[in-house]
Amino acid sequence: MASITPQEVTEHEAWLQSGGATGKQIDETGLDLSGADLSGLNLSRAQFVGTVFNGALLKGTNLSGADFSGATFEGADLSGANLSHADLGGVTLSGANLSGANLQEADLSGARLVGCNLTQTDFTNADLIAADLSGAQQTGMILTGAKLNDTQGLV
Repeated sequence: MASITPQEVTEHEAWLQSGGATGKQIDETGLDLSGADLSGLNLSRAQFVGTVFNGALLKGTNLSGADFSGATFEGADLSGANLSHADLGGVTLSGANLSGANLQEADLSGARLVGCNLTQTDFTNADLIAADLSGAQQTGMILTGAKLNDTQGLV
């Protein structure tokens, strides 16, 4: 099973702190990170295009501004994660736990959140156009300013 190495995290943090002058941005495009434990890491602005995170643990992980275009998170645990400003357009999050996650201003247009735990999830100003929330637990979900055109499964 693939994972992100401590060296990659260190280089990514240097890249973030230096504004790209030193270190190296994490780019795990197309990898299979199913079952990986990435909880609590700072992976903001990383590239995860088409990456598979099925069953992965991302509890409390900082993923703000990351690009997840075409990624899959089936059954992943993203509880308490920071996904603000992330590109999650068209991703599959079916059965994922997003309870207490921050998705402020995230792009979830066309995303599949079927059967997700969205309890206390913050979607303030997020783009949920044409997203599917069918069967999702939606207790305490925050939708202030969210774009909800053609969103399915809202209760």
